[in-house]
Amino acid sequence: MNRLLYVLLLSAITIAGFTMYQQNDLGYISMRFAGHSFETNLVVLTAVLLCLLFAALLLVKLFHATKNLLAHFGSKRQLRLEEKARHSLAQGLIEYAEGRFEQAEKVLLQQVDHSDNRLLVYLSAARAAQQLGAHERRDEYLRKAHIEAPDADIAIGLTKAELQLAHEQNEQALATLTQLNSMTENHRYVITLLANTYHHLGDWDNLRTILPQLKKYGNLSAESFLAFEIQVCKGQMSNIAKRANIDLSGSKQLIDFWSKESHHLKALPAIVEHYARLLVSLDAAGEAEHVLRHYLNKNWEDSTIILYSELDVMVDNSQLEMAESWLEDHQHNCYLLLALGKMCISRSLWGKARNYLEASIAINPMPENYLKLARLLEEHMDEAKAAQEYYRQGLHLLAGDYGEEILDRESHDFEHETPQLKIVKT
Repeated sequence: MNRLLYVLLLSAITIAGFTMYQQNDLGYISMRFAGHSFETNLVVLTAVLLCLLFAALLLVKLFHATKNLLAHFGSKRQLRLEEKARHSLAQGLIEYAEGRFEQAEKVLLQQVDHSDNRLLVYLSAARAAQQLGAHERRDEYLRKAHIEAPDADIAIGLTKAELQLAHEQNEQALATLTQLNSMTENHRYVITLLANTYHHLGDWDNLRTILPQLKKYGNLSAESFLAFEIQVCKGQMSNIAKRANIDLSGSKQLIDFWSKESHHLKALPAIVEHYARLLVSLDAAGEAEHVLRHYLNKNWEDSTIILYSELDVMVDNSQLEMAESWLEDHQHNCYLLLALGKMCISRSLWGKARNYLEASIAINPMPENYLKLARLLEEHMDEAKAAQEYYRQGLHLLAGDYGEEILDRESHDFEHETPQLKIVKT
């Protein structure tokens, strides 16, 4: 279109000039400006205007050519700087991976002004500063990352929380993760980190509130989630027991909590045993015996019978009969025999208690069964000499000096050595 205008303009000028030349009339033009007068003809004026026009066009072309040339060189320089920035980022990440954190931080920031991925640069520099213990620099890099990418709040917040947790700044990490959890909807990693933070802080009540989210969105295996549930349950019971010990309120709150707990947790030996120990600490050993006895009646666990054998409580005939019924399948369990010996002592059944305790010692000599048997003989059966011998053997065992007579027991056949267990029922 521009070329057509130029052609038409030149054609019009040529035709006008040729016509004027044929008529021998070049025109006359007179101008006055600032006290000066100018006289010329139309042909000369036209020629001057054309020269000026072409000069202006030439200057415009020259300006654009210079501008393009500078842009070309500037673009090449920018490409070189961006390439250096990418190389700096890659090298910095390599330095970080190889454990040279001070060098990594330095290299990462060398070309940050020309990087096309400043968010990654600042996040990586923050991690390097964390490894160097430079927490103020770490926080400054995270602030700059937020300025560079305000829409990347989740990525920046998670990085911040991870670094805070690594530095054991659990309270600060909790604040960061709580804010992230309110910003996101069921973010898997946020929920997992938040659960771990509650776990580190021992905040079992809040951890329980997010267990449904953790189960649904946490992507945990069944074993890992169950471990969380166990920790929460044990932690909450421990807190209740601590408060009860402080305000001397007894075991009622703990028993109420247990009555409302999930059945699948109450079927786990670790939970049952922890609950029983807390009951004992609250002077509720009778309730602990009841819980352990009913659990053992359905679920036999060595750790549970060991705990049961440590109890010293008054029992009635029905409790003793239930415990004795376990002998049908576990007559060579030294802890069961010890527990039965204690229960018989509480019922003043001295002969049966002696049989059980001697059978327990025959299977597995322990300081406790020696002590119980020695006291029984000394205090209730008037056999001071025999009691002293059991005291002596128990002291040797406690001191690590087992003696020949105890070492000889290891080679005995206990199935033939304890036939009296079949006739101790009344």
